[in-house]
Amino acid sequence: MPDLTFGVTIRDAQDLRAVVARADALGFDVLAVPDHLGAPEPFATLAAAGQLSPRLRLRTYVLNVGFWNPALLARAATTVDQLSGGRLELGLGAGHMRSEHVDAGLPYPPHRERIAQVEHTLFEVRRRLDGSVPIVIGAMTAPGLRLAARHADIVAFSGLLQVPGEAPGTFIVASSAQTDAAVATVRDAAGGRPYRGDALLQAVIVGTDPADAARALAREYGMSAEALLDTPFVLLARDAAHAAEILAERRERYGFDGVTTHQPNLEALGAAIAAPRP
Repeated sequence: MPDLTFGVTIRDAQDLRAVVARADALGFDVLAVPDHLGAPEPFATLAAAGQLSPRLRLRTYVLNVGFWNPALLARAATTVDQLSGGRLELGLGAGHMRSEHVDAGLPYPPHRERIAQVEHTLFEVRRRLDGSVPIVIGAMTAPGLRLAARHADIVAFSGLLQVPGEAPGTFIVASSAQTDAAVATVRDAAGGRPYRGDALLQAVIVGTDPADAARALAREYGMSAEALLDTPFVLLARDAAHAAEILAERRERYGFDGVTTHQPNLEALGAAIAAPRP
């Protein structure tokens, strides 16, 4: 599918060699590593992946800025970018897992302050990197999306919305209408400034009737099957050609120039990559 980029996140460093080889073979463009306690350390994992593949771009997806000192972050980013021949994409985010900050003994300020911290980190890191590394900002709230629209090379739409009144980290997946609003926020804030949009696919099932797949996922996500069929952050398709058609429609509607998914969905999204573009 020309003009679309495809990424996959790594969840287990022990599988790194196999996942990198398979992502290369399936035609993925980006290998991404999240930033969570209990998961692989992002920069070490990306540095190793860069030696295993000479082609894949390497993305932090996305760093919790509260975990990082900007000067030391810039040093780590520069190292991986140099080791990989300029393939790093530096993803930043406000962080949504309060429990991980508490576990690490780090403060977890209110959302407005965390967004300000993202902005400060972005400016400081970009100054130290002299603009040599593309910046990705992951967000789904209006303040985060406006910040991304003004400054990021890639706006990463996470697709997850905090459930009001529930514990931090309790999410639902955004509806198509909510995504329309998020995209409108970005386009308005960007004011014509070019950026690429990337959507994080929480689930990908190809080769099953979409209605059946949605019913199977409904209990896991705490959402109705109808809502799962509606959201652009889940990909449910009859076959690879249908998946390619859906992604093309979402690019037209939302401006999603790329999609990223989690490691368990590697093969399913790989099937869509191989399908002819509609």
